[in-house]
Amino acid sequence: MPKDNEYGSKARLLRILQAIMERPFGYTKKELADRYGVHPDTIANDFEVFREIGLELDRDERYRYAFVVNRPLKSLERLLFFSEEERTLIHQAIDNLMTTPEKRAQLKQKLHSLYDYSRLGYSWLRKPHLTKVDLLEQARKEKRQVVLEGYRSSNSNTVADRTVEPYHISPSEDTLQSFDVERCAPRHFRISRISRVRLLETPWQYEGHHVIQRTDPFRIVSNDQINVHLRLSVGAYNELVERYPLTRSYIEPTENPAYFDFQCDVNRNFYGLTNFILGFYHLDIQVIAPEELLEHLRAEVEKMRF
Repeated sequence: MPKDNEYGSKARLLRILQAIMERPFGYTKKELADRYGVHPDTIANDFEVFREIGLELDRDERYRYAFVVNRPLKSLERLLFFSEEERTLIHQAIDNLMTTPEKRAQLKQKLHSLYDYSRLGYSWLRKPHLTKVDLLEQARKEKRQVVLEGYRSSNSNTVADRTVEPYHISPSEDTLQSFDVERCAPRHFRISRISRVRLLETPWQYEGHHVIQRTDPFRIVSNDQINVHLRLSVGAYNELVERYPLTRSYIEPTENPAYFDFQCDVNRNFYGLTNFILGFYHLDIQVIAPEELLEHLRAEVEKMRF
């Protein structure tokens, strides 16, 4: 079995993740320690890392462990930041985890059952995306400006470079909060819409204007939020979590197995939520609250022209 020092702790975490998902309640801490050539205390520490990022563990009467599925992840990106050397080792470790395409597909399916894998995307482990995140993190730590090259903006319907000061990076939410130097205002960007990140030697000049705002499950950054409460049919539930995976954390079953409750704070302009409700109104989506959302939807319908 591969030793801890052969691949490093991050690769071991991925291997343990895989092992527990493939065999829920199949291993004790000692068995995992023997499997990966480390002390049981090391496995206990690894379990703490899983808990810190939101992967909760349960155990049976024989002290064998499994993950508690469908719980929100708090900071999974902390496991996804690797140095170039670590990244190479991780790629090698992942390649060695499975030997056939069938097993690779099986692992992805099991990852999906643990948390929404499309939220992470296999691209989180691909070099272009990690390079962008690493450069943004470097700029944030060193307080330097960057150029977001070829940013694809849905608001302006353009592809252009943006010079910004990045101060809050959230890969799990695919958002970058930064100060736009040209517009002289805080702006948020989708990391996936950035073609490349170019570091500048220019230091931050507007740090006093760096304000971190809340991000709702529709990935809209705004501190002006309002609580909404919807009741969803099974079909509406499926469409919501597939299109907006972050909403899964705010959905609870009801006494009626045919319906689910969705309740959380969203941006007061209802961006994202409006598109979902109007696009899938035929799937039985009930607005429980607030009245402001109902008024907004009626106004949007009135604007429609065909």
